[in-house]
Amino acid sequence: MIKRFHELREKIVSYYPEANIELLKKAYMVSTNAHLNQKRASNEPYITHPLTVAGILADMKLDEISIAAGLLHDVIEDTQYSREDLAKLFGQEISDIVWGVTKISKISEVDVEDAHAETLKKMIIAMTADVRVILIKLADRLHNIRTLAPLSDEKRVKIARETLEIYAPIAYRLGMGKIRDELEDIAFTYMHPEEYQRIKTEVSDKYGWAMKQVESLKKQIQGLLHGLKIKAEIQYRIKREISIYRKLQKQNIELENVYDLLALRIITNTVANCYVIMGAIHQQWIHIPSRWRDFITNPKINFYQSIHTTIITREGVKFEVQIRTREMHRNAEEGIAAHWKYKEGLAFLENDHRLEWFREMIDYHKTNPDPKEFLSLIKRDLTPNEIYVFTPKGKVINLKAGSGPIDFAYAIHSEVGDHCKNAIVNEKLVPLRTKLNSGDVVEIITQKNSEPSADWLKFVVSTRAKRKIMAFMQKEEFAFAKEKGRRIWQKVLRVYAKKSRLKFNEQDIEKRLQAIHYTDLETFLQDVGSGKKMLDRQALKSLFPEVSTVEIKPVKKPAASRRAGLHKLISVEGQTDIDFIFAKCCHPIKGEEIIAYITKNRGLVVHNKKCPNINLEIPSRLKRVSWNEVSEHSYQVKLQLLAADKPGMLSTITGITAASNSNIKKIELEQASQAMARITIIFEVKDMFQLNEIISRFKALPGIYSLNRKKIAEK
Repeated sequence: MIKRFHELREKIVSYYPEANIELLKKAYMVSTNAHLNQKRASNEPYITHPLTVAGILADMKLDEISIAAGLLHDVIEDTQYSREDLAKLFGQEISDIVWGVTKISKISEVDVEDAHAETLKKMIIAMTADVRVILIKLADRLHNIRTLAPLSDEKRVKIARETLEIYAPIAYRLGMGKIRDELEDIAFTYMHPEEYQRIKTEVSDKYGWAMKQVESLKKQIQGLLHGLKIKAEIQYRIKREISIYRKLQKQNIELENVYDLLALRIITNTVANCYVIMGAIHQQWIHIPSRWRDFITNPKINFYQSIHTTIITREGVKFEVQIRTREMHRNAEEGIAAHWKYKEGLAFLENDHRLEWFREMIDYHKTNPDPKEFLSLIKRDLTPNEIYVFTPKGKVINLKAGSGPIDFAYAIHSEVGDHCKNAIVNEKLVPLRTKLNSGDVVEIITQKNSEPSADWLKFVVSTRAKRKIMAFMQKEEFAFAKEKGRRIWQKVLRVYAKKSRLKFNEQDIEKRLQAIHYTDLETFLQDVGSGKKMLDRQALKSLFPEVSTVEIKPVKKPAASRRAGLHKLISVEGQTDIDFIFAKCCHPIKGEEIIAYITKNRGLVVHNKKCPNINLEIPSRLKRVSWNEVSEHSYQVKLQLLAADKPGMLSTITGITAASNSNIKKIELEQASQAMARITIIFEVKDMFQLNEIISRFKALPGIYSLNRKKIAEK
């Protein structure tokens, strides 16, 4: 293996003569000894893996710190060495990088979706701390997927799926096209072997013909460039199998209709040359206007730049032509790694704009910690479809497809989003729900007293907009809760001051709060106002041990749930006898999964866990709730049935309801068509078991075409 190390050393010295070779040699020796008796699944010595990972990092032209960490990346996870051991041997920087890689690997896999969500979260957190962690992890995954053959089918598919869902999209976001392509290409062969083979065969059958077309067009473009006196390199490619597969799936077309199956790439020296070449090509050949894209002026979300145009040759063959500078080409292939500067090091990398999105993801996760929602959001955002819109001054703004004026406003500045009042698109006033299209000119009208609305969360699509809206709402909720908590606490102090004849100063209050595990008054007031901290008898006894507990009577009349006796129906995070109301948007019934939300004005509101409105709420204000064993309460349900309009149908439906010991509150019948009637019935049930039994009996009736549960209108 020493020969492999010498090859690695030569590769590094070729682009970084000042590299600390002694450090690399030491890392290689420690890794070799640590993995001495270990084998890979292929039966090769384990050290071949860290050596290959280090080689991939050297291909990225990274520095000796990154490559040394690559040589050591499995040492903490798989050997007797600890994080502290590495810090003593190599310093804290290398130890922290290796530890970052190790943390990503340590994921519980009880649930695949949860495991993927946790992997993504850890990768993104590690990346925002030190981007070199993810570069090593990508190199690690690249070598692992190259060497899947000895593993079982189950393991190969699992690793391939994880690669397609996590690693390849992250490589894309970082602009690392070359690594993304190889990860996807290999993973595709394991995930969809039959589709891969079918597409490969179809493309292979056309290969001879395709190469003739490529050479012919290449020769013609070379002549064109010679006439323009522009120096350029011409490359070609045939579209990758996975890209063809995705296009066939998405557009439901055949291979013959894939316009960009064949592509030429023209790499020149200057941006001006790119536009001159594009103009000359458009003069020489017919081009398809809808397929023209200027990613130089309007870079992709991962900062990819190039001009794309599709032309039709004289033989009727469609070709995609990509035109870019050498710097753009290097950037497209290597992405964030292309910008490593040895003297400026990590600080230079961490200022790369590609990392901004990852930092936004971490901020969003802090306000919405649900792992599956996080995974879903990441998957949507990692490789989004994009649109390009303009400010009135002509500045280009990149947005996710489906974005509206509010997404645009937050892309300009958070203050513009927070105070957005109206939107003008293409000189017309439009609703804020309007979806934008590429080429739209958008102007935002702001107003000082305008504020974000929870309703905006129903139609914004960008992570930035969602995060900013939720942060604003959370800030408002916190302020309201703190003020409410202050009023409650001041009342408690007045009552106890009168009872004990004591005066409570600031220091005395701080000491008393420590008895219930609070170190500052502000947090305490926040928790009291939000309902997180209940001032029950036990809490009051701890706060005022010298005074017998005084009942603090509520200022307002008892909650609706208490007046109706509902407070006995549920437990809130283990506590019973808590006031609440049922949400009128979903009308939960005993037996359904439920969750509660602390509202600003209505107290605790209990929702069905599947209620779409829950997704719009601030996660920190959600409470776990469960049903108590109380059987005497009944719940109203509204069902709408589309049924055959025939004699006896209505009496049959009411008969089933009555036979199930359910009390009918209201029933309506209207003509839906000549042969069908729409029957709406509101009745009472004791739980979901009774409701499901009634629904099953309705569905079993001949002539019932559809049945849906509906919202009960508020009185």
